[in-house]
Amino acid sequence: MKTRLVALALSVLPPAALAAQDHSAHGQPAGPTAPKLHPLTGVVVEVMAEKQALLVKHDEIPGVMRAMTMMFRVEAGVLGQVKKGDAIKAQMGRNEENRWILRDVQVVAAAK
Repeated sequence: MKTRLVALALSVLPPAALAAQDHSAHGQPAGPTAPKLHPLTGVVVEVMAEKQALLVKHDEIPGVMRAMTMMFRVEAGVLGQVKKGDAIKAQMGRNEENRWILRDVQVVAAAK
């Protein structure tokens, strides 16, 4: 009976509540874990200020995804630092909302 109650409680808790549980008694750190990031290189196809995002044609990320063009959310400050045609490098991952993001965006070659 106790096992069923625990299972029921876990099934109705929002994911954020589960992530915030203290696991220190089990040898795991408390709190949410940092998102897994992967190095990305590519070219900015479009700066999408209204969506706070960049459309990037990126190279293959071995073991993660093939080369393609896709939209990534970025921090607001990045929008003023990059422009269409810039070659960039960044760290790609997913945010808390499971949306693709870029962090640590750096222009490696400015658009001509």
